[in-house]
Amino acid sequence: MRLLNLGCGAHYHRDWVNVDFRSTSPEVIPYNLLGRSLPFCSNAFDAVYHSHLLEHFPKRYAPVFLQECYRVIKPGGVIRIVVPDLERIAQI
Repeated sequence: MRLLNLGCGAHYHRDWVNVDFRSTSPEVIPYNLLGRSLPFCSNAFDAVYHSHLLEHFPKRYAPVFLQECYRVIKPGGVIRIVVPDLERIAQI
């Protein structure tokens, strides 16, 4: 099973392919995720995960980035996107 963790920062797992803008470890691939194709083949991963990354992108980059997430995932794969809960933030 191939797993992709995008925008991992210092939170990575050796069983995953970890990518961030800057490498914090030899286990993290440095790559600019803004407005570029992901450096992986289509249908390469069983799961794609990114947590608290998307909200830092300028709005114009989000569609391209999400399309790339779908491109690299295998049919039937899982994409998990974690973003802040805006409703909860507004309530607080």
